[in-house]
Amino acid sequence: MNKLINKIAQKVTVDYQRLSIVSNPDGVLTQDAVRNLLYQQQGIEVVIGSNLRLRTHFELKYKSQPEKRFLYVCSSPDTLLADMKQEALVCDFNVADVFPLFADKSLLRNQSFETLDDLYRQTQARRVSLAEGKAIVSNIIQKQEQRAKESAEYCLAQLTQIELDWRESKTTMEAISNVVASAIQHGVYSQIVPAIDAINQTFQEWIDREYFATLQSNPLLHPKSVNGILPHLSKKYGRDDKVALLVVDGFTSWQYVILKDDLHKEGIKTHDGCTLAWLPSITMLSRQAIFRGGVPQQDYKQSPENERKLWQTFWLQQGFNNFEVQYISDKDEFAINEGVKRLAIVTVEMDEKMHSSTDNKDLMSLTENWCPRITEKIKAITKAGYQLYLTTDHGSTLSYGWRSLTQVEAVFLYKDGSRGKRHLIYNNKDEQRRFVEQNQGLPLLQHDNWLAIRDDSCFARENTTMITHGGSHFMEVVIPFVKIENS
Repeated sequence: MNKLINKIAQKVTVDYQRLSIVSNPDGVLTQDAVRNLLYQQQGIEVVIGSNLRLRTHFELKYKSQPEKRFLYVCSSPDTLLADMKQEALVCDFNVADVFPLFADKSLLRNQSFETLDDLYRQTQARRVSLAEGKAIVSNIIQKQEQRAKESAEYCLAQLTQIELDWRESKTTMEAISNVVASAIQHGVYSQIVPAIDAINQTFQEWIDREYFATLQSNPLLHPKSVNGILPHLSKKYGRDDKVALLVVDGFTSWQYVILKDDLHKEGIKTHDGCTLAWLPSITMLSRQAIFRGGVPQQDYKQSPENERKLWQTFWLQQGFNNFEVQYISDKDEFAINEGVKRLAIVTVEMDEKMHSSTDNKDLMSLTENWCPRITEKIKAITKAGYQLYLTTDHGSTLSYGWRSLTQVEAVFLYKDGSRGKRHLIYNNKDEQRRFVEQNQGLPLLQHDNWLAIRDDSCFARENTTMITHGGSHFMEVVIPFVKIENS
């Protein structure tokens, strides 16, 4: 139990109210580490936003989840409606409130949680003068910088030792993902990007040699690409077996490292593996390939209803009855019908969180908050007797703006789903070739009527950073395919 987080929770919550509305001028409650630990250790979900966003959350989430505790951070609680304030503890909070004996309160305001945590452990029980406080904080920051340097050097050394084999990607991707997750956790991901770029270059070379042939592989022993997942399950399991497929939209292999740790803590075994997303690595094509059990169609309209039809159609063709096949999306109640032998669960929550993130550290924090919730569903599915598999339709990559497309360049694209931040689908191949010729500085994978960005660039203004997908980077394409079972 983190003592500083415990102290903060004591200042901003009370046992008899499950909602707190807090004015926090120094912003410490909005730090990812603070939000994450408040959720993990105290079960308190921190919600930040405008009055409208908080009101919407209050109506849709707070009222419908009476077992949960929330902390709303806003600039001025006085402007919120009275019914919200009646339900809540309303208070002000500054980080100085948990350092009453620390003389230089201004020094506390812009420090990271990591610094504040070290400082709290060193000084919580004694008075600290102005001069001593500056010296202690300076010493803490120097040690943190040294640890970060050592972490970056260690991560780089680990990456250079990985034997890259994209034909058997499980071992390769597992090793890379462990290092990436560690680098993000220690705040040194930016320092290993050149090594990640070099690894990605080997993957692009493999794509040119083998990717498209791999899509035709026999899925009997293992689905090497997403279009083989349903045929694989159909061949592996008999008519009376109960099989479930959990598809987590936009879930990278390094995020799975975090989930796996949560699962193992709960005594849930995993048999890890990988498969390949369909290119371009977008939901409309890659998740369609999963549920079609074959080659996706470009005129397909992505929706839970159409996905449900694909899932039902595949298994009905294998001889199952309608009542034995069920599809559950985020919009549906999580309730498994009696007699179901083939169950699909699709969640888009992590994809939405991915697109709302601008750096991997933020996405890691959101993933850590999400893992306990999906773990509970996984436990329920496996306890119901299902052979459960987890996969995704695509991963994601931290991307940097190259430039936005012009209106003229957008005219010749296909229709729905044809234009993303990292892919383009054309209805005119002459225009496709022209775009490639005129933008030779942008590394593009060209195939059929589409283009995908190979590196970590994206179609956005320069100096823009986002986490997205659609390209052929190994972080987007090499994705988890995992069997999960209770021990």
